[in-house]
Amino acid sequence: MPKKKIKPKKRISKKKIVKKRTPVRAKKVRRSVKKIGSFKSRLKLVTRNLILFVVLFILSFVLYNVSTAEIYVNLFFILSTILGFISVAFLIVLLAFLFMKWFRK
Repeated sequence: MPKKKIKPKKRISKKKIVKKRTPVRAKKVRRSVKKIGSFKSRLKLVTRNLILFVVLFILSFVLYNVSTAEIYVNLFFILSTILGFISVAFLIVLLAFLFMKWFRK
């Protein structure tokens, strides 16, 4: 019997076919930018909080000096320190608002 000739098989490339995609762009949405509050209302809020924390700081400082028990002394010292820092922070914010108002004119 004669031998049959075997045709060599074609090699299949192992590369994956990647389809080109067009870039997807996000849709632009129009939003109205609203101010959270007017300048006067924010200034009023900061001054009210500043006054509140200064009064609480003075009260805790007086109680720190008047109290005799050691636990109360430590408690009012820590409380007056924290309230003092918060009062200074509100003072800085108030000054920043006032400078913004003066520089805007």
